[in-house]
Amino acid sequence: MAVFDRPSSHFPALGTLRYGRGYWEGSVDLPALGGSFPLILRATRDGPSEQQIAAMTGVVSAAMAIRQAAGSGMVEVHQESTLLPHDLGADANGIWRYLLPCQVEIADDSYYRDGRIAVLIIFTSTQHEDFAPAIETADGHFVGVLSGT
Repeated sequence: MAVFDRPSSHFPALGTLRYGRGYWEGSVDLPALGGSFPLILRATRDGPSEQQIAAMTGVVSAAMAIRQAAGSGMVEVHQESTLLPHDLGADANGIWRYLLPCQVEIADDSYYRDGRIAVLIIFTSTQHEDFAPAIETADGHFVGVLSGT
């Protein structure tokens, strides 16, 4: 195999991914959360575990519920970072117009160390290019919103 040969494979709920060193990359569509996200999956050359596939399947099927659960947390992290748009107030639905898809990262089982799989949905804020808040999920269920600072 050539040094630059990067194998690719198709996985359920993940689509076609290309292998890098210690990770797979591709993209995932999450229309309820803003569109298409580049995807990074932490896994060996053998590919994702069944738990990683199940966690991402959960995120895809619950994307609208995750958005609704994360809305007020997104407003809070923008307030804490003094980047809350002046016309927004506490509108948990309106905050999404200030967020752009950045990346989805599917962790391996070392993230929590208890068997759960974290899927982090990361955004870029239109209010500041270095502010990247994220939604944390575990096994496809909303956990919380992480500040992007």
